[in-house]
Amino acid sequence: MTDMRRPYGGVSAEDRTAKRRAALLDAGLVVIGRDGVGSCSIEAVCAQAELGKRYFYESFTDRDAFLLELVDRLFADIRSRMGEDLAEFSDRAERSRAVVRTLVEVLSGDQRRARLYAESAGHPVLARRRAQAITEYTEFVADHVLPVSDLPAVERHLATRILVSGTTDLVTSWLSGEVQATKDEIVQAIIAIGLSTS
Repeated sequence: MTDMRRPYGGVSAEDRTAKRRAALLDAGLVVIGRDGVGSCSIEAVCAQAELGKRYFYESFTDRDAFLLELVDRLFADIRSRMGEDLAEFSDRAERSRAVVRTLVEVLSGDQRRARLYAESAGHPVLARRRAQAITEYTEFVADHVLPVSDLPAVERHLATRILVSGTTDLVTSWLSGEVQATKDEIVQAIIAIGLSTS
Protein backbone atom coordinates (compact mmCIF):
# COMPACT_ATOMS: atom_id res chain seq x y z
CA MET A 1 0.00 0.00 0.00
CA THR A 2 1.25 3.49 -0.85
CA ASP A 3 2.17 5.63 2.14
CA MET A 4 -0.03 8.73 1.75
CA ARG A 5 2.11 10.57 4.27
CA ARG A 6 5.37 10.26 2.34
CA PRO A 7 6.96 13.37 0.80
CA TYR A 8 5.82 14.20 -2.71
CA GLY A 9 7.99 16.50 -4.79
CA GLY A 10 9.98 17.22 -1.65
CA VAL A 11 6.87 18.42 0.24
CA SER A 12 5.61 16.48 3.25
CA ALA A 13 2.01 15.27 3.50
CA GLU A 14 1.43 17.63 6.42
CA ASP A 15 2.66 20.61 4.41
CA ARG A 16 0.49 19.65 1.44
CA THR A 17 -2.54 19.42 3.72
CA ALA A 18 -1.74 22.79 5.26
CA LYS A 19 -1.35 24.34 1.82
CA ARG A 20 -4.71 22.98 0.67
CA ARG A 21 -6.36 24.19 3.89
CA ALA A 22 -4.98 27.69 3.38
CA ALA A 23 -6.15 27.65 -0.25
CA LEU A 24 -9.66 26.68 0.84
CA LEU A 25 -9.80 29.44 3.46
CA ASP A 26 -8.63 32.02 0.95
CA ALA A 27 -11.17 30.71 -1.56
CA GLY A 28 -13.89 31.06 1.08
CA LEU A 29 -13.08 34.74 1.49
CA VAL A 30 -13.19 35.22 -2.27
CA VAL A 31 -16.62 33.56 -2.47
CA ILE A 32 -17.95 35.61 0.45
CA GLY A 33 -16.57 38.85 -0.94
CA ARG A 34 -18.16 38.14 -4.31
CA ASP A 35 -21.42 36.40 -3.40
CA GLY A 36 -21.97 36.72 0.36
CA VAL A 37 -21.95 34.37 3.33
CA GLY A 38 -25.19 32.70 2.27
CA SER A 39 -23.62 31.60 -1.02
CA CYS A 40 -20.46 30.24 0.56
CA SER A 41 -21.18 26.56 -0.04
CA ILE A 42 -18.66 23.74 0.07
CA GLU A 43 -19.09 23.33 -3.69
CA ALA A 44 -18.43 27.02 -4.36
CA VAL A 45 -15.34 27.05 -2.14
CA CYS A 46 -13.88 23.92 -3.72
CA ALA A 47 -14.54 25.26 -7.22
CA GLN A 48 -12.82 28.53 -6.35
CA ALA A 49 -9.85 26.70 -4.83
CA GLU A 50 -9.80 24.18 -7.70
CA LEU A 51 -9.78 21.32 -5.20
CA GLY A 52 -11.99 18.28 -4.83
CA LYS A 53 -14.48 18.06 -1.97
CA ARG A 54 -12.47 15.29 -0.34
CA TYR A 55 -9.79 17.88 0.38
CA PHE A 56 -12.38 20.10 2.06
CA TYR A 57 -13.35 17.29 4.43
CA GLU A 58 -9.68 16.61 5.03
CA SER A 59 -9.56 19.85 7.06
CA PHE A 60 -13.17 20.74 7.97
CA THR A 61 -16.07 18.68 9.25
CA ASP A 62 -18.73 20.77 7.52
CA ARG A 63 -19.62 24.23 6.17
CA ASP A 64 -20.35 25.69 9.61
CA ALA A 65 -16.93 24.64 10.91
CA PHE A 66 -15.36 26.25 7.86
CA LEU A 67 -17.22 29.55 8.34
CA LEU A 68 -16.39 29.56 12.05
CA GLU A 69 -12.72 29.17 11.20
CA LEU A 70 -12.91 32.18 8.88
CA VAL A 71 -14.61 34.39 11.46
CA ASP A 72 -12.37 33.18 14.29
CA ARG A 73 -9.31 34.08 12.23
CA LEU A 74 -10.77 37.54 11.64
CA PHE A 75 -11.49 38.14 15.33
CA ALA A 76 -8.06 36.84 16.31
CA ASP A 77 -6.37 39.15 13.82
CA ILE A 78 -8.28 42.16 15.13
CA ARG A 79 -7.43 41.31 18.74
CA SER A 80 -3.77 40.74 17.90
CA ARG A 81 -3.47 44.07 16.10
CA MET A 82 -5.28 45.87 18.90
CA GLY A 83 -2.86 44.38 21.42
CA GLU A 84 0.12 45.57 19.37
CA ASP A 85 -1.32 49.08 19.11
CA LEU A 86 -2.18 49.29 22.81
CA ALA A 87 1.40 48.47 23.75
CA GLU A 88 2.44 51.81 22.27
CA PHE A 89 0.13 54.01 24.34
CA SER A 90 -0.71 54.67 27.97
CA ASP A 91 -3.05 57.65 27.56
CA ARG A 92 -6.73 56.71 27.61
CA ALA A 93 -7.67 58.78 24.58
CA GLU A 94 -4.78 57.41 22.54
CA ARG A 95 -5.59 53.83 23.53
CA SER A 96 -9.25 54.32 22.62
CA ARG A 97 -8.32 55.85 19.28
CA ALA A 98 -5.85 53.04 18.51
CA VAL A 99 -8.38 50.28 19.24
CA VAL A 100 -11.18 51.85 17.24
CA ARG A 101 -8.99 52.75 14.29
CA THR A 102 -7.59 49.22 14.20
CA LEU A 103 -11.08 47.72 14.06
CA VAL A 104 -12.24 50.06 11.31
CA GLU A 105 -9.07 49.79 9.25
CA VAL A 106 -8.88 45.99 9.39
CA LEU A 107 -12.45 45.70 8.16
CA SER A 108 -12.47 48.53 5.63
CA GLY A 109 -9.13 47.35 4.25
CA ASP A 110 -10.49 44.03 2.96
CA GLN A 111 -13.95 43.95 1.38
CA ARG A 112 -14.10 40.17 1.73
CA ARG A 113 -13.59 40.22 5.49
CA ALA A 114 -15.85 43.24 5.82
CA ARG A 115 -18.68 41.30 4.21
CA LEU A 116 -18.02 38.29 6.44
CA TYR A 117 -18.19 40.56 9.50
CA ALA A 118 -21.30 42.41 8.34
CA GLU A 119 -23.26 39.31 7.28
CA SER A 120 -22.28 37.08 10.21
CA ALA A 121 -25.29 38.29 12.20
CA GLY A 122 -27.60 36.65 9.67
CA HIS A 123 -26.05 33.19 9.94
CA PRO A 124 -27.18 31.18 13.03
CA VAL A 125 -23.78 29.67 13.90
CA LEU A 126 -21.83 32.84 13.15
CA ALA A 127 -24.38 34.95 15.04
CA ARG A 128 -23.69 32.92 18.18
CA ARG A 129 -19.95 33.37 17.68
CA ARG A 130 -20.50 37.09 17.12
CA ALA A 131 -22.41 37.35 20.40
CA GLN A 132 -19.57 35.53 22.15
CA ALA A 133 -17.09 37.95 20.58
CA ILE A 134 -19.06 40.92 21.92
CA THR A 135 -18.70 39.49 25.42
CA GLU A 136 -14.98 38.91 24.89
CA TYR A 137 -14.40 42.41 23.51
CA THR A 138 -16.41 43.92 26.37
CA GLU A 139 -13.96 42.36 28.83
CA PHE A 140 -11.00 43.37 26.66
CA VAL A 141 -12.09 47.01 26.43
CA ALA A 142 -12.96 47.21 30.12
CA ASP A 143 -9.60 45.72 31.16
CA HIS A 144 -7.21 47.26 28.65
CA VAL A 145 -8.73 50.41 27.17
CA LEU A 146 -11.00 52.19 29.61
CA PRO A 147 -9.56 53.32 32.95
CA VAL A 148 -10.75 52.31 36.36
CA SER A 149 -13.56 54.68 37.23
CA ASP A 150 -15.79 55.64 40.11
CA LEU A 151 -18.65 53.68 38.62
CA PRO A 152 -19.64 50.47 40.43
CA ALA A 153 -18.27 47.39 38.66
CA VAL A 154 -21.68 46.29 37.37
CA GLU A 155 -22.48 49.71 35.92
CA ARG A 156 -19.06 49.96 34.32
CA HIS A 157 -19.45 46.55 32.72
CA LEU A 158 -22.90 47.42 31.40
CA ALA A 159 -21.68 50.75 30.01
CA THR A 160 -18.79 48.99 28.27
CA ARG A 161 -21.17 46.37 26.90
CA ILE A 162 -23.35 49.11 25.41
CA LEU A 163 -20.27 50.70 23.86
CA VAL A 164 -19.04 47.46 22.29
CA SER A 165 -22.50 46.39 21.07
CA GLY A 166 -23.18 49.85 19.68
CA THR A 167 -19.81 49.89 17.93
CA THR A 168 -20.52 46.49 16.40
CA ASP A 169 -23.90 47.66 15.11
CA LEU A 170 -22.55 50.97 13.77
CA VAL A 171 -19.59 49.42 11.98
CA THR A 172 -21.80 46.68 10.53
CA SER A 173 -24.29 49.26 9.24
CA TRP A 174 -21.46 51.36 7.82
CA LEU A 175 -19.86 48.42 6.04
CA SER A 176 -23.19 47.40 4.52
CA GLY A 177 -23.84 50.94 3.29
CA GLU A 178 -26.76 51.72 5.60
CA VAL A 179 -24.78 54.45 7.36
CA GLN A 180 -23.17 57.08 5.16
CA ALA A 181 -19.98 58.45 6.74
CA THR A 182 -16.26 58.57 6.15
CA LYS A 183 -13.91 56.24 7.96
CA ASP A 184 -12.63 59.12 10.09
CA GLU A 185 -16.17 60.16 11.01
CA ILE A 186 -16.98 56.62 12.15
CA VAL A 187 -13.79 56.46 14.22
CA GLN A 188 -14.37 59.86 15.84
CA ALA A 189 -18.00 59.06 16.69
CA ILE A 190 -17.06 55.83 18.45
CA ILE A 191 -14.16 57.44 20.30
CA ALA A 192 -16.34 60.30 21.52
CA ILE A 193 -18.80 57.87 23.05
CA GLY A 194 -16.02 55.68 24.44
CA LEU A 195 -14.33 58.56 26.23
CA SER A 196 -17.62 59.36 27.97
CA THR A 197 -17.86 55.78 29.26
CA SER A 198 -16.20 55.74 32.66
